[in-house]
Amino acid sequence: MNLGAGVVSEIPVAMDPTQTQRLLLGLGLATSMEFYTYDAVNLVLPDMAGTFGVSQDQASWILTTYSSTLFLSIPLSIWMARHFGYLRYILVSSTVFVVASVGCALAADFQEMLVWRAVQGFSGAALTMWWRASIYMLLPKPQRGKSLMRISMMLYLASAVGLLFSGWVTDNVNWRWIFIPNIVFLVAAIGLLLRHFPKVQSPSDPRIERVDKAGILLLGIALASLQVLLSRGEISDWLGSPFIQSLAWISATSLVIFILWENSARNDRRLFRIDLVRDRNVLASMLLGILAGMIISGSIYALPEYLRHVDPRELDATHTGEVMCVYAFTAALIRPLVTKSIGLLGQRKVLTFALTMLIISMIVFARLITTGTALAYFAIPLILYAFCLAPLLSSVGGGTVGRVAQADQLDAVSIYMTFRQFGASLGITLISIILDRRESLHSTRLFDHVRAGGALTSHWIGTVAHAIGQRIGYSSYQAHEVAVALLSENATRQAATLAYADAFVCMAAVGLVALCLVPLMSPTPVVRQ
Repeated sequence: MNLGAGVVSEIPVAMDPTQTQRLLLGLGLATSMEFYTYDAVNLVLPDMAGTFGVSQDQASWILTTYSSTLFLSIPLSIWMARHFGYLRYILVSSTVFVVASVGCALAADFQEMLVWRAVQGFSGAALTMWWRASIYMLLPKPQRGKSLMRISMMLYLASAVGLLFSGWVTDNVNWRWIFIPNIVFLVAAIGLLLRHFPKVQSPSDPRIERVDKAGILLLGIALASLQVLLSRGEISDWLGSPFIQSLAWISATSLVIFILWENSARNDRRLFRIDLVRDRNVLASMLLGILAGMIISGSIYALPEYLRHVDPRELDATHTGEVMCVYAFTAALIRPLVTKSIGLLGQRKVLTFALTMLIISMIVFARLITTGTALAYFAIPLILYAFCLAPLLSSVGGGTVGRVAQADQLDAVSIYMTFRQFGASLGITLISIILDRRESLHSTRLFDHVRAGGALTSHWIGTVAHAIGQRIGYSSYQAHEVAVALLSENATRQAATLAYADAFVCMAAVGLVALCLVPLMSPTPVVRQ
């Protein structure tokens, strides 16, 4: 097996069925680490905040730091893989990801955790990128659909396992143990990839042999500034903050200079093939990729937080994971049907179906987000969301970058994944803004309504205060204070509940916008039976 710095020829490689299956298993196991860890950390973030003694807002930096370095690494991953060798890049990145996982598990303080999460994010780009890129690069088109389907099923199952295991181990042992299963994933993945990743020849390309240092520096500054801006803008009052203003100017200026440099005739080692944007399929992948990223990251991003902090039952991590895993198991179950549906109907029709399911799911969520909803009812919109998620990425990827010429395939995938990650950052930012703004609005309206109640409100407070005094033995003054506090708590909880419902309506609107952009995809050949 060639572990040298050679680069593959980027043409499909002849492999027997056994080698192909084991290669896909190895790629799936490596990528499962990233999917598993992402869902697990999002679920147990409140527990991490408690351990490190930080607020929920400060704890969100655990997610922000990871997303920032992942966002930076994705557009660099194609170049790094070509420069250092595909197999070597995948194996080293997987190993670094696990080392960082162990570092997270052993982190002594919050700052150390952020450092390890940054390392995880940078190495995680290889995992989230290269299962798809390897299939496009190594396999002929007739085999790609089923290969993507097999790994997708593994990834959905990894998400489900992450939600169930991380919830249970957090409540019964310690959240630090959620990172340990990555060691098992790594050992199995390395064994399979060393044996079955094919040996390929490297082409001669100045973009590989030389380093676009200026491009890397400019892109890094632009994306890192943009990610921090999107993640912290709402907290820092957006452009009302000098810090956010500075980030906006730095990001915009660096991005403009980067685009000019990548299009310059003097640059013979371009990091990014911006010229591919002229291709209709690449342009469609950019626009639809942004919206797909927003849908994936934003649709149910806030649901664990609602179940653990806003819902009156305030579920523990175990029960929240059990609720959330419904969508992942459903997506894994129906994923084989997606490949057949795309072959029969084409990507555009399947994408239309997926977005319709999203809109319905988000509307149902908005109706169910109340303080008295039984947990079993959440299975309905989660199942509907799975019917969006499973076909969404397959139809977008296969209908856009999957149709680009083989020689440009990896560069097109890099562009698509970069814009999809940008959309993921936008999705989380959008949900954060909606929750903050709408909660403030609903809180103001509810408390105005309570004050306007006059005699009715006073009667309620008096009745509750009397009951508290009789049952607990508080003085009339103390009982009155407790009753007022209860009223305030209920109003605050109701305002937050209404804000979460609004967030789901917002995601339904994102799905509607995406639905309008489906015609950007070029029609695809359909197999008639």
